[in-house]
Formats: sequence, C-alpha cells, structure tokens
Amino acid sequence: MRKKHHAALAAPAVLLLAACSGDGLGDTSALSGIDLHFTDDGVPEVLISNPVEADEESSVILSQGDGEELDPEQILHVSSATVDPSSGAVQQENFSEDLPSLLFLPMIEQQSEFIYDSLMETGATVGSDLALYEPGTPETGGVDSLIILRIDDQVPAYATGEEQEQSGDLPEITSVEGEAPELAEAPGDDEDAPEETASEVLIAGDGEEIGATDQVVVRYTGWKWSDGEVFDSAWPGVTAGAAEDDEADDADDSEDEAEGEETPPAPPASFPLDNLVAGWAEGLEDKHVGDRVLLVIPPEEGYGESEGHELQDETLIFVVDVIEAAPMPEQTQQEMPEQPELSEEELEELQEMLEEQGAAESGADDADAEGDAEDEAEDDAEDDAEDDAGDDE
Repeated sequence: MRKKHHAALAAPAVLLLAACSGDGLGDTSALSGIDLHFTDDGVPEVLISNPVEADEESSVILSQGDGEELDPEQILHVSSATVDPSSGAVQQENFSEDLPSLLFLPMIEQQSEFIYDSLMETGATVGSDLALYEPGTPETGGVDSLIILRIDDQVPAYATGEEQEQSGDLPEITSVEGEAPELAEAPGDDEDAPEETASEVLIAGDGEEIGATDQVVVRYTGWKWSDGEVFDSAWPGVTAGAAEDDEADDADDSEDEAEGEETPPAPPASFPLDNLVAGWAEGLEDKHVGDRVLLVIPPEEGYGESEGHELQDETLIFVVDVIEAAPMPEQTQQEMPEQPELSEEELEELQEMLEEQGAAESGADDADAEGDAEDEAEDDAEDDAEDDAGDDE
C-alpha cells in the first residue's frame, strides 16, 4: 500500500492552508501566522508572516481532515517537513516522496507526550495538517524546532481480512485477527518437515501484492519445528524462550510495577525482504498487504549456511502479519564513461611507455637506496669518530 497524497495536490494551482481552526495545544496564537501550500509536485512551502515565538511546546491544526478519528492503537501514515521557525525555509521533507513514513502511536506516547497529545487531544483526523513547535532547550543547543505534519492514513498494527480454513498440510495455528498467533503443537518429527519452503494464507487481506525485494512492516512469531519453542517475535507479550523465562519475566514485571514503570510497547518490525533468510522472500512474494501468512522454512532456505548458528539445522515455522509493504527506493548508479578503442599501434606505444615509466621508477628507487646506504655509512663513521674521541679523553 502506497502513501496517498492529499487530493488537492492534483489541482493546477497551489493549495493554501492557514492556521485558522485554533484547535491545538499550548500557545496556539504564536502559530497563527503560518501558511502552508503545496506545489503541483507535492512539495511543501511554508510562509510565516510572523516569526514563531513561544515559551512552551505548542501545536495547532492548520487544516482539518475529513477522514476518521485517530485510533491510539493504530499505525499512522504521515508526511512531515522540518521548517525554520523564523523564516519558513523547509529544511527536510518527505511529502513529495513515494514511501510511507509510519508512526506507531503506542510508541509515540512513550517517546514524546507532546507529539502524542498533539495528535490525540486536538481533534485531528485523517487528512489533517498540523504545525508542532518546540522551543530550544539546553539538550538541543537552544535551537527551536517547527514540524509540519500531515496524517495521510491510519492502519491496524496487524493483519486484517477474511479468516481462511487451514489445509491441515502444515502445522496447526491458533489464529484470531488482532491477536498473537499460537502454534497448537510442535511437529517434532523431522521426517514430516517439508524439503522446500511452504506457505499458506491464514487471513486474506486485500492490499497490494508483495514483491520479493519490498520493504515490509510486519508482526511475526517464529517457532522451532523440533520442539515448538519461540525463538523470535514482534508481538507484544511474546518473548523468545518464553516457557523457560516465565519466572524471570514475572520477576521483572513485579520490579517494574514496584517502581511504577510501564513496559514500552513492542512495535511492528520493518526490514527489506532480501535482507532476510531466503524462505521469507519466497514465501511472501505475491502475497498481499493485510495477509497473515504461515511459513515453514527448511534449513537450506533458513540458517543452514550460517555455520555455528543455533538455528542452522532447524526447520523454522513463522506466522507473519503483513501490515505494510513498499518497493525499496531505486539506487542511482553512476554510469561509467565510455572507454575509447585503441589501435594495436597505440596499445604497443602505451605498453612501451608503461615499461619505461616502471624502469625509471625502479632506477629512482635504486638511487634512493644507494643514497640511503651512503648516508647511513657516513652517520656510522661520525658515530665511531665520536666514540673514539670519548675513549681518548
């Protein structure tokens, strides 16, 4: 699923947005002089009639979107621009890019109460444009910051779609939309393990197809075929070796509760498919955003070639919720200049020139070596003379 630009960007004229709603936090009047507009290419430009000056963190809705209210458990698609609060110069932006930027709201709540409250306490909806101002602090070197943020979309942090009946050919999974999947029983018998990567859709989403080299955002859990032990997970509350670590986890939870600390929420994972074991790309290619996919990956397409890896000989079971996927940006390759073709005569001349150059360098090295030897002999002679003089005294 690609990031959707605001519909007004397709209009021939630029769209002007001013801070006119007044909904926000802190000193909203300090942000009233901000005008935001976009070129036909979707590049933001910010006009500031009065330099932004406020003594507190402040935010304001520049334009109210017509989308749904924000859900604190979901992932936001956002476009943003970092702006000089005195001049309005855009220093960095991703409005005009094609890849989505994602904010996982439970994590934002942990990291920045100001940003979270600006999103959730101002009445902002999908499609809204906001300005967020933070005065400089000693930690930031006293530099004030202004961020323009657009909420493009929001999506659940798990697979969504129609539940599919399991075939029975692969390990049974307890699967409920929005909840961490569970392996019903460890297969255990290696003779039943597939020799090639096998996959099955447990929840059928309706998003775009996934490419083998896409960047994906996923929830997943991985189990060992041999004993059913969890070895990795990106679901909240699911940890590797959970059965062995239950007592330690309970102790840690009790300690956190005693200290009044909350465990940070586990965000979804994000990575390029071609950076993972081969079975992931093979099993997820041509599946869809929104799918929950069961993968069974033999060692040869897992960690079989990773000598000494603890999973080197293991068949792996994964259940993957595909939340988002997008093609990786193409790398611009610099073209090599075309080399001129040389005739045989020119090649011979070039070879002779190189040989002469090599001989000259060799002669220079020999001369340097002789010079060094003479210098060393002179130094030795002087040292001997001084020693003799010292002996005579």
